[in-house]
Amino acid sequence: MQKLINYALDKENRVCSLMIVKDGRELFCLDPDTRRPIYSATKSVLSIGVGLLSAEGKIDKAAPLAKYLTAQQLGFIPKNKRESFERLPITRFLTMSLKGYPFRPEGESGWIEQALSANIDYAQPPAFCYSNFPALLVGIAAQNAADELLDDFLDSKLFSRLGISRPVFSHTPEGYFYGASGMQLSCGELYLIGDFLLKNAREDGYLSAAVSKQISADGEGYGYFFWVRDSCFYISGKWGQKCIVFPEKNAVITYLSDRKEGDRELLSLALDCVI
Repeated sequence: MQKLINYALDKENRVCSLMIVKDGRELFCLDPDTRRPIYSATKSVLSIGVGLLSAEGKIDKAAPLAKYLTAQQLGFIPKNKRESFERLPITRFLTMSLKGYPFRPEGESGWIEQALSANIDYAQPPAFCYSNFPALLVGIAAQNAADELLDDFLDSKLFSRLGISRPVFSHTPEGYFYGASGMQLSCGELYLIGDFLLKNAREDGYLSAAVSKQISADGEGYGYFFWVRDSCFYISGKWGQKCIVFPEKNAVITYLSDRKEGDRELLSLALDCVI
């Protein structure tokens, strides 16, 4: 643990915040309160939102994502691809197991059209391919299912429950919650989400599946917008935003950083942390 702490305290490593918590006891804490962008860690928050909607009977992860799109939105899908698209369950998007999407939407308008008119072979077998488009589409489906801004749903059903004041959210040009990126949270707030998962993932059917390996991805496992290893699962955003949950250790390590070159060394120290 001390190696991780020393690394974080060295300003050259650009670790902005770090929390190490075991058995509910704070072992180390560095700047838990400053909110910063969490980038793709937003995807995991979206996944939790899908689980909460599922618990209310508003969405079914096994149902086709098309079921939760409007007629206007479905109209963007090329006619020769619509039938195969309409067979795809939401889980195919939660696991990012569709090849062919660009990395992110471009421009200041038409994101939904970009997502649904993309030249994708929807009949292809599952294969992991990282892109922001699957989370964009899940966010649209989830907001339609909630029948309210997904921001408001998450605020009332998740953040308020955890004692987190309303976060900064990002939206598509069409006004939907952008589920791929754009949120801001503090290290302490991201820890609270990890602690929520630590306490609830085993008993909740959706969350248990979400934090379990569903597909192989870049040498690791991937669940429903969560990265999965043998001893842990974690929330991840670019430039070093992580919340790592160790169920068997009853521990959570959370950090926010500004490591544009990547956080491989930092992640390795956190994964190997003896606590």
